[in-house]
Amino acid sequence: MAELTRGRVRPADEADAADHTRAVLDRLRAARTDARDERRRSIAYTLYCTVLLAGIWVVPLLAGAARAGADGRLRGAAAERLLASLPTLLPAVLATAVLLPAVRALWQGPVRLEPAALSWLVPQPLLRRALLLPRFAAASAITTGIGAAVGAAAGFLLHALGAGSWWATTTAGAATGATAGLAGTALAALIQRHSDSGERRRALIRRTAWAGVIVLWLLAAASLAGGARIAELVVPWSGPWGWAALPLVAVADGVPAAAGWAGAALSLLALAVAGRAGATAAVRVPARVLRTQAGTALRVRASLYSLDLRQAWAAVRATRARGARPAARLPFPRHAWLLVPWRDATALLRAPARLVGAAAWTAVTVGLLCLEGAPAAVSLLALPAGYMAAAQLAEPARLETDDVRRSAPLPWPAGALALWHGAVPAAGLLVLFAVGTAAAAGLGPGSERLLVLPALVPPLVGAALVSAYRGVVPVHLMIGSMTPLGDTGPLAALLWQARGPLVALGCLAVVDGPARGADLDAPGLLWPLLVGAGMVWWAAATARRTVRGR
Repeated sequence: MAELTRGRVRPADEADAADHTRAVLDRLRAARTDARDERRRSIAYTLYCTVLLAGIWVVPLLAGAARAGADGRLRGAAAERLLASLPTLLPAVLATAVLLPAVRALWQGPVRLEPAALSWLVPQPLLRRALLLPRFAAASAITTGIGAAVGAAAGFLLHALGAGSWWATTTAGAATGATAGLAGTALAALIQRHSDSGERRRALIRRTAWAGVIVLWLLAAASLAGGARIAELVVPWSGPWGWAALPLVAVADGVPAAAGWAGAALSLLALAVAGRAGATAAVRVPARVLRTQAGTALRVRASLYSLDLRQAWAAVRATRARGARPAARLPFPRHAWLLVPWRDATALLRAPARLVGAAAWTAVTVGLLCLEGAPAAVSLLALPAGYMAAAQLAEPARLETDDVRRSAPLPWPAGALALWHGAVPAAGLLVLFAVGTAAAAGLGPGSERLLVLPALVPPLVGAALVSAYRGVVPVHLMIGSMTPLGDTGPLAALLWQARGPLVALGCLAVVDGPARGADLDAPGLLWPLLVGAGMVWWAAATARRTVRGR
């Protein structure tokens, strides 16, 4: 029975096991006819809603982009720079798209079984292939379809920028997206198969993979800046992430047509190998992994239904094994007022991923502000990127808010404690902005708009603190009113959770300053400071209200 349960059967028993498995599945299929029909209706309704929303929102946007491209409004220096950097930019995007499902597979992989099947079918002497392989095939079909749709839309937008005929870019984009979707599912199945063994080896592989992705993005950033010709020649041939991008790059005249066909052939070969490895790994996922991931997915789903994103993230974090490693330490402060900054700095040193994320978002912010001649909508993207950098550095405040026992022995009131929690994020963001400005000046001419970055620190950190101290969504917000578009409760809850960055970024965006591509002037420097003062006051008030409510 153990061999049948693990999917390894002796030849003499294989026929009996196959007959037994077929009989059990046929009986279950007949007993679950009504449930299966209901699920099909639910899937059909979901597809209908997806197509309807795409027709309402996506199609008009694509049509508008096509008209703008035909009129030449999207053409210019920024579009030419973007098209010229496709040989390095597309591989970075594809590598990220493939790696993200693999990271998710640590807590929810592509092979999923409902609780009833986990309780009744998995322990039985049934062939695992008949149970698990259809799940892997369905997940592969879904991700491949989503990837093809997203890739087709991206290819059509590249046509609007002047990359070639619309049918060629759309077809090549769909093929590239489908390749990324299928490869990501296959890699996720491999990760799920080994998600409970070899923690140190998996951590090393994960860090190496992310380091490779970061290198690809750095090369893409250098190519966007206009100085990475060697990278544009090497990256497309560096691996499957580059091979899959070659057809779309060839359509955009980034490489010869022969290179595009060669990339398509290499991608098909890589997909065949990855698909076979993923299918083999899917039927060998241990039962304990399936049960653990089913429980985690249930907790995450319940948290998302209540729009409690922090609890969802806590459920995901709980699945990560913590290896024994020396903890980073800083010298204990000699003054009491340095205690909170010391704790925050120590927490960030013990979570280096936060520092890396803050540095990456800072690079995005600096890069967007350095784009000369870009539309105001593109320059404004620097504001949410800067907020994400501040949010990474404000993570210790968020952790302390989730567990008020950490700050209970401290002698400061909640408002003052919130302000102390902003010291390390503000200092860290100033340092990162200074380093980014110096790097931009060293790599190119830079931009005088970067001088506004220090003035953006108070509003960005204040918004991050408001989000850190926002607390639990009030129950009355979940009870909305019915409209022709549905219940307003979930929308109100989402707006409540994002109220900090929405207010801060909205106030910064309404003024015609450097963030909108305008020249640097006194109002453009004073307005962010005024917004920052308001956000800092709001953060202290939010902290007092949240702590008092508990």
